[in-house]
Amino acid sequence: MNENIEEAGIKILTEGELISAVVDKHRRFLEENKREFEELENKLSQAEENAKNAKNFRIQMEERKEVLKEKRQLFYHQAETFLEKEVFPKLDHGTGSKLKEELKKLKSQITPEEEQILKDSFMEKLHEVVREAGLEENILLQTEARIEEARNANQELKEIVQSEKKFTEDDENNNKELSKSKSQHKWLSTRVINHQEALKYWEKLKA
Repeated sequence: MNENIEEAGIKILTEGELISAVVDKHRRFLEENKREFEELENKLSQAEENAKNAKNFRIQMEERKEVLKEKRQLFYHQAETFLEKEVFPKLDHGTGSKLKEELKKLKSQITPEEEQILKDSFMEKLHEVVREAGLEENILLQTEARIEEARNANQELKEIVQSEKKFTEDDENNNKELSKSKSQHKWLSTRVINHQEALKYWEKLKA
């Protein structure tokens, strides 16, 4: 039998050579798995950092949105209080009521674009009223400044909401990648341990 194998050019490995081959195989696989494990660990660490940053970003954006909502209402309150003191008492009931109704529309939950249109309309009417009543032009400047600040807050609020949509998509993709990386990380960890144990076993036999 051995003669036939030798004649066929097939080399018969000794037990020591077989064990050495097995040791080399496990050592090679261990090195490959360790390298993949380290690369994945860095990737996983980055994904976890991204997830942490995403959570902090969401919290900050929610806080900012609340600030902007309050800021918008504050500026409208200031404009309304200013007009109640400087303009409305000097107008007839009908004219004052119409301006108050216009201001009420401005304060409602509308888009910045709608707000700009209503603001222009309101300021045009206010300008006419102030001129007819012989009031100071400074009233127009102060009123418009407050309303513009309110509109700017609404514009920023809109931009945040739009950016959140894109951010949510990116966050979902990152979470999928994180979940996938965790599964692969666990699998590679098991592979590394298995090869370490196998290598330890076969190296003892080799010795």
